[in-house]
Amino acid sequence: MSRGDVLLRNVTTFILVVLFLLPGCVSPDTSIEETDSEVVSLVVWHSFATESKELAAFESQIDQFMASNPGVEVETSAIPYSEAARQFRIAAQGDEAPDLVRLSSDQLGEIGEVRVGGYPLLQDLRPHLTPLERSKFDDRALNAMRYDGDLLGIPASQDCLSLIYNPVLFDAAGIDYPSEDWTLDDMVSAASQLTQGDVYGLAMPVKNAYWWFGFQAGYGGSLFDENGTPTLDSNGSAEAMNWMIDLELTHGVVQTGTQSESMKTQFLGSKAAMVVDGPWNWATYEAGRIPLQQSLLPIVDSTGERVSPLVTYKGWSVSKQSTQKEWSVRLALHLSSSDSQREFALETYTMPTHVDVYIDPEVTENSVISGFLEQLMVGTPAPTTEAMSKVYDPLVTAFENVYSGELDAATALVSADAALESDLEGSG
Repeated sequence: MSRGDVLLRNVTTFILVVLFLLPGCVSPDTSIEETDSEVVSLVVWHSFATESKELAAFESQIDQFMASNPGVEVETSAIPYSEAARQFRIAAQGDEAPDLVRLSSDQLGEIGEVRVGGYPLLQDLRPHLTPLERSKFDDRALNAMRYDGDLLGIPASQDCLSLIYNPVLFDAAGIDYPSEDWTLDDMVSAASQLTQGDVYGLAMPVKNAYWWFGFQAGYGGSLFDENGTPTLDSNGSAEAMNWMIDLELTHGVVQTGTQSESMKTQFLGSKAAMVVDGPWNWATYEAGRIPLQQSLLPIVDSTGERVSPLVTYKGWSVSKQSTQKEWSVRLALHLSSSDSQREFALETYTMPTHVDVYIDPEVTENSVISGFLEQLMVGTPAPTTEAMSKVYDPLVTAFENVYSGELDAATALVSADAALESDLEGSG
């Protein structure tokens, strides 16, 4: 070989080595097996119930991700939804936070200001997602994952309440089915006619704040003003509380003492003709072979506004402590992808946030999913604030005081508002 040939070979080898070492020269789709001989381990916390369809769909997506990325191992752990934020904070204090965690928008508000070692608990995902990737999600859902400007999660699902009814019981009573132009008066009238013997016209926990939020909005009230200041006693709020409690105490169309779990039992046993519930229980009702249909929540007669249920969002957040942030983001995007959300929607009635899924033919042709999506679009997005995470406790007291007759609704809500403001000041 001539000196020129040797020189050419050496130069070529040098260039190839340099190009390989330059950042970005490895395709983001290249598997770990091709780029790194070491195994990448990811720890993921989820809140799906044991043996549920949601858990099965989640595990299927995890398996697909690992199959597409040889060398990546994902370990999953179930954390109760109500405990997710608290457990995450505890784990972060011990430097043992998972790489990826499923959190709701109000939980993001709960931990948004928390610092460990001077650092926030969650990674700002804005630098990790391209504008195109962000554009794939409903703006409302994406904004719900923001806290103080930072993007703290990728929205994978959304929820709200709607009206579900048993058409067989309506037929037996000779009553027309609920329609989109129904008012609250129409609802109470139908429920009164449907209440016969041990069958009640409606199942709903009348002392539960989560159910009250939508009616409060319909009556013209709001939880917070534009500055985030609590306004639990705003105009229309007391009227909404009275309307709910009167369903049981005055009209007798709701069984005494109905809670969120007992209402499911009543509807499953055909002991309630209507239930105000979310898509998360639709599969349970189907499994019980209960005939059921869905309709938008009614319009408030006095305001002309539709009952606007609170819309909450759940998504995947990356821990600030994760040593595998890029892979964690890839997994979060996979779990929030159109394919994943389509599977969750069709298999479990989990409502999507991916705009491509909104127009997917299988989704639009499904009356359950499309019906709840319609309800979601007229719902009220829950604010991602610390105040939202603290709003429930003072309202529990308010409802109990009004239900027992110790306070009128207006006075009880003034007290609840003051208690919430005091709580926020104490945590500030």
